[in-house]
Amino acid sequence: MPEIKLWQYILRRLLYYIPTLIGLTVLVFALMHVEGPYALIAVYLNPRLSGTARQQQIQMLIQKFHLNQPIYVQYFYWLAQVLRGNLGYTNAEVFSGPVTQAIALFFPNTAFLAIVAGILTWLMGIPLGTWSAVRRDKPDDIAIRVFSYTLYGMPVYLIGYALIIIFGVWLKVLPISGTVNTELLAGQSWYVNGFSYPTHIMLIDALIHHDWPVALSALKHVILPAFTLALAVMAGVINILRASMLEVLEQDYVRFARSKGLPERVVINKHARPTAMFPVYTNFAYTVAGMLGGVVVVESVFNYPGLGYWLTHAMENNDMGGIMAGTLLFGIIFITTSLVLDIVFALKDPRIRLG
Repeated sequence: MPEIKLWQYILRRLLYYIPTLIGLTVLVFALMHVEGPYALIAVYLNPRLSGTARQQQIQMLIQKFHLNQPIYVQYFYWLAQVLRGNLGYTNAEVFSGPVTQAIALFFPNTAFLAIVAGILTWLMGIPLGTWSAVRRDKPDDIAIRVFSYTLYGMPVYLIGYALIIIFGVWLKVLPISGTVNTELLAGQSWYVNGFSYPTHIMLIDALIHHDWPVALSALKHVILPAFTLALAVMAGVINILRASMLEVLEQDYVRFARSKGLPERVVINKHARPTAMFPVYTNFAYTVAGMLGGVVVVESVFNYPGLGYWLTHAMENNDMGGIMAGTLLFGIIFITTSLVLDIVFALKDPRIRLG
């Protein structure tokens, strides 16, 4: 099959990306309207009003948000507001205000947690997957496979509670809730209403302000949530890499490298694993999807104030603005990650561009 040019491949992926985003917005919009217009305006109602005054306010809000017009007209009005950065209002227990402000406050912690968990996944999953393939059917290979399948079958919250019991309750070596020991923050001007400044990531802000005790406490607080999230997605990395390594180890070029007398570690690390890693890279979008799903549970289990923590409270309060904004944001992150990975892989492997 002929190979298409890189710019043509990128253009094609962008043309897929745009309708996918539109489909996501249609889905989110449809979910918003499942419970009717009252659920959409409930957060804007003044609880002190009753009777005629309350009905007047409801009618005013219905007109303001165009809820008295055909559904397709409502969609375009809503989409126009989204494109302007207006995602509505949230009234969750942990935050009340514009959704965009909530995202600005909570998203940095989620991004930080996901990055740390991603690094841990890489540092643990790649060596374990490689070793399992190299030691095929040996006791250590069997142990790694049992470990990975056990993780794969365990709910994320169960992994979190297990780590809490072991390291927080029995050993008492790691904190199990929040991002820092709040007693250390008394009188700190850069900590206001539960959020640190300027980045809203406690560890980074403590380092910026040269507060080493707070930084150490923040580092300890991120360990258990990050390990929980890493363990939840690591099983897939181990299993994919093991299967790929087993296939690569049977290739002629690997056998040739061994026949030249190269040390086994050189054969594995320089010849076999780089090729075997490609399926892991191509499945990275699914790893991101697993993290996006797991982060909601993990942050709730550990009371870690990120997007997942906020969305959990939004769901408990039936806060439609928060729920739908979070759904839209997570969807955009996943779709965009898939697009970026497709382009990166096309740059690294021209075979992908065979059209």
